[in-house]
Amino acid sequence: MPPLNIQSYILKPFKAGYREGITFGKESALQEGFDTGFAQTGAPIGRQLGVLRGLVAALKVATQKSIMFQGSDEVSVSVEDLQQRLNRLGLKDLAPRDMQAEAHAREHRDIEAEGTDDALASAFMSLDTKESLDGKEELLAVEREVHQLLDKLGLQVSWPL
Repeated sequence: MPPLNIQSYILKPFKAGYREGITFGKESALQEGFDTGFAQTGAPIGRQLGVLRGLVAALKVATQKSIMFQGSDEVSVSVEDLQQRLNRLGLKDLAPRDMQAEAHAREHRDIEAEGTDDALASAFMSLDTKESLDGKEELLAVEREVHQLLDKLGLQVSWPL
């Protein structure tokens, strides 16, 4: 059997390679998960929310600047309300819950992430797994109200945008 210090020299590159392999595996799995989540969830929801926010912002400017809408306080109040409601919505309110990530986070709640270099463990520790209100219904309600307001004002917008 070789002396202990030679054995540690032999094992050192093996251990370093193993750690690098684990790190690479985590990074590639995270990237793949992000890409899939973004394409299937984040981008479509962000687009829908962004289009509605932009439309409502345009209506707000139009109600403030246009002679066509002046004197219509009801429209201004409605537009302001729609804008506030949209501003309260975010991806966390609209995206489907990731039950797998939540279960994984609960498993890792007991891990002490403080003092470690593992950013993934830190992220899991801070992940909120509480039930959130379903924002999809609110988004659909706002979308219906925007349609109604556009019809009331005689404006035509191609839908869906």
